Amino acid sequence: MTDRPILEHAVTRRAFLAGTSMAGFAAFLAACNAPGAATPTPGGATTGPTEAPTEGPSAEPTEKPSPAAELNFANWPLYIDTDDEDETKHKTLEDFTAEYGTVVNYSEVINDNNEFFGTIRAPLEAGQDTGWDIIVLTEWMAGRIVRLGWAEKLDLGNVPNYVNNLVDVYKGPDFDPNNEYHAPWQAGMTGLGYDADVTGELTSVNAYWDEQWAGRVTFLSEMRDCVGMALARLGYSRTDVTTEQYDEAIAELQKAVDANIVRAFTGNEYAEDLVSGNVVLAMAWSGDIIQKQYERESLRFTVPDETGTLWYDNMLIPKGAQHKYTAELMIDFVYRPEIAAQIEAWVNYICPVKGAQEELAKIDEELAASELIFPSDATLAKVERFRTLTEEEESYMNDQFSALIGV
Repeated sequence: MTDRPILEHAVTRRAFLAGTSMAGFAAFLAACNAPGAATPTPGGATTGPTEAPTEGPSAEPTEKPSPAAELNFANWPLYIDTDDEDETKHKTLEDFTAEYGTVVNYSEVINDNNEFFGTIRAPLEAGQDTGWDIIVLTEWMAGRIVRLGWAEKLDLGNVPNYVNNLVDVYKGPDFDPNNEYHAPWQAGMTGLGYDADVTGELTSVNAYWDEQWAGRVTFLSEMRDCVGMALARLGYSRTDVTTEQYDEAIAELQKAVDANIVRAFTGNEYAEDLVSGNVVLAMAWSGDIIQKQYERESLRFTVPDETGTLWYDNMLIPKGAQHKYTAELMIDFVYRPEIAAQIEAWVNYICPVKGAQEELAKIDEELAASELIFPSDATLAKVERFRTLTEEEESYMNDQFSALIGV
């Protein structure tokens, strides 16, 4: 997903969905190119005994430890299957507990990549346990953590489902060419999220600068998603953006702020504002809007004609995690096609697991045909990835964006 700060993922989902296959997704993307700091205590849980670390990938681990009594898992809101009657219950996690005897302390504590990174940076720098065994971060932040040496290397012998079932397009990113440090959780698109009963059909990023919606529009606090919309408005591409173009985009966003169009820069919080009616138009993530259509039938998601953003989030095991082996078991578990389909049936983002579409069809044929879970070539031709930035570019662009949003 992505970042967030003035800071604060529906009708049934079927009503919004139309179908195609994962083949279109693969075809499109193939063409794209401080010591002593307090340790977070996820879920209020105490940590168990440290598991012996494994060194690098191996075909067959010689000796496997027993699964730990608990696993501490940090994720974004609305990002796993959830019981309709009890939002604290997640069948996937219950199934994992039933199979391995491990209690999963699952916390929806990530609302912003940078904000969450700030909570784990000090212990990682100090070589201390962060308190988390699995964290889920967007690819650019995942890449940063891997490059800093703050992610555990996966023992690939412990994650055969991940090795065999990862959709090919996700293999070999520049920050992890051998797929030894990360495992994609979900992918998604950033576009127009709006209340069609109020705004009518919207198809252009220019709607974000329309003063008739002043005070009822939210922009994302994630730099790439937010600036990407301004780049699209200016006719520039995220895939080869220059510093000069970036500066123009910041100035364009400032115009919307100065005109009092922007109510706030937010993370996932925008979804609740759309449901309540406080906001009628938001920079939005595809899966969030589908989910919230349960609560407000008139909500819609559209990829702008000028282009939207494509992104994906990744599971990482932070360096020094106390339950590394059990974290690998969880990664392998969610890469079983039937488990991935179970998650997908609720989450509705783009699935990175081979075989999940067929399994999802057994649960719900219409969801398996979803344009937003398995996008068509036409849809994917309208989204693009923000190019990889150097550390210097990252620092400069974040500084400019932080000044814009007031943090």
